[in-house]
Amino acid sequence: MIEVAEAVREPLQEARVQRARELVSDKFRDGPDWVTFYREVLGVDGVVDELFPGYDLRSKFEKTAEFTEIQQMLAKLREKNRGQKLPDEATRVITVRLPKSLHESLRHEAHNHKTSMNKLCISKLLQVIDGELVPSDFERPAPDDEASERRRPELVKPLVHSLVEQPMPAHPAHPAEPTHPMPTVTAAAIASLIPPVLMPYSPGQLPTAPTAGAF
Repeated sequence: MIEVAEAVREPLQEARVQRARELVSDKFRDGPDWVTFYREVLGVDGVVDELFPGYDLRSKFEKTAEFTEIQQMLAKLREKNRGQKLPDEATRVITVRLPKSLHESLRHEAHNHKTSMNKLCISKLLQVIDGELVPSDFERPAPDDEASERRRPELVKPLVHSLVEQPMPAHPAHPAEPTHPMPTVTAAAIASLIPPVLMPYSPGQLPTAPTAGAF
């Protein structure tokens, strides 16, 4: 079942990649500044975000040649827009705590690239990082557990749909049970049901106190 699901998804993935290639190429030919290109292509609700929603789909696309080409387009626009005024988009400032040795390494790397540390850090932030190289604040699932979690929706979803789509059988209404008046039971009627051997006294007769010596 898993192999069939993968085979069905593969053409859909290829169609998404083709569509992404067309949209991104059109935007690049318009010659935008790199900030606008990033926002409309790689930003939140951008082309890539819309065509490849979710971590799994996006991670798979980031390993394609088309995504590498997008990175190259972005680098060319950054080089082309050097010294030009960027669009009026709000900027944010973050403070990153890092060891002194890492700061010195970044400073030397920026000097070797003949650029500023700010541009160097932005260049690094624009790159894709393997998730295994990013320390998580939470415990990562084991590989087997992670694989089973990805397969579980594929196995459960068809069953859920079959249960949801299957109409519930209609139960005929039960007719109301007839009500009967409670019969009047007399002592004589009860006595008639008891075998004589278990009833030493005649109906209506009360036993007298035993005489002396009787058991």
